[in-house]
Amino acid sequence: MNQQDNTRTRSDNITLPHQRFDIVAKDPFYNFPDDMLSFLMGDKEFEYVEHVDTNLTTVQVRNMDILIKVRHDEKPVLVHCEIQTDDSVNPNMVQRNVGYLGRCFERYGLPIYSYVLYLRSTAGVRDSGGYIQDVPGHRIIVEYQVVRLNEIDGETFLQNRQPGMMPFTPLMKPPVGMSSIEWTTQCVDVTRRLPVDTSTRNNLLVELWVMSGLRHERQDLLQTLSEGIVNNSTVYEMIIERGMERGMEQGIEQGRKQGTKDGIIESITVLLDKRFEMNTTPILTPLLETIDDLQQVKQLFQEALEVDHLEDFIRSVQNIQNGA
Repeated sequence: MNQQDNTRTRSDNITLPHQRFDIVAKDPFYNFPDDMLSFLMGDKEFEYVEHVDTNLTTVQVRNMDILIKVRHDEKPVLVHCEIQTDDSVNPNMVQRNVGYLGRCFERYGLPIYSYVLYLRSTAGVRDSGGYIQDVPGHRIIVEYQVVRLNEIDGETFLQNRQPGMMPFTPLMKPPVGMSSIEWTTQCVDVTRRLPVDTSTRNNLLVELWVMSGLRHERQDLLQTLSEGIVNNSTVYEMIIERGMERGMEQGIEQGRKQGTKDGIIESITVLLDKRFEMNTTPILTPLLETIDDLQQVKQLFQEALEVDHLEDFIRSVQNIQNGA
């Protein structure tokens, strides 16, 4: 097996959490806001001011995806973008976004340019882009722009070489006659040649690679990432950490519900499943169930938060069993 095959195998075996697309799609809005604003607002002249708090608190907190204050025609306005991998249900996107915009205007009192960015090619087809209530004396019109990446000419963005847009290019429309795999490979090649520092390039390549998973199975990609790029990407670290945090939250919540040793054991296995990307239940549950001291089980949960290797955790369990 040659070096390229080894690289492909390592990359294909990387397991990423469900939130990866959300994390990756938001990141360019923070690192390259001018690129993303130009993409959404087209020819409108604007001056980036700042990112704005997206938490909208009523009885419950509602969190918008992206909210940026810009200066347009010498006046402050808000640019809002919801990023959708798939269609929103319960509520649908129109209901959800109209609710966001109402709360946002209530809090900030500024004009809002709102966009919904759909990543997957099958998403957003039925999004009407707003709501109209045509009742005399009670008319309501709320509009926002629907942006579906697979309808956008991707070659233009490769030619412009805007770093912030590169992670999205594999999901755009390729040139006529070019397969989607060839197109993704070309997007990777252009990103590798961007005049940016190594850290930024590594992050962009990881983001591009993650996004391309919406169009291809990873093992079908002709070009994947080297282990060095993955290991030196702060974005990849953030994705994995977010997945671990979510696993901890789920495990702790399950423990609260069950409230006994069984709940804590399940918390431990959920957490370690996320941390070590494997099903630990068949290995750990029989071992943990033999420990009668609830305090010792709680201590093992704390160790599960920090242990570097699964073998070390198993050794700790065995030491407790042996009275060490």
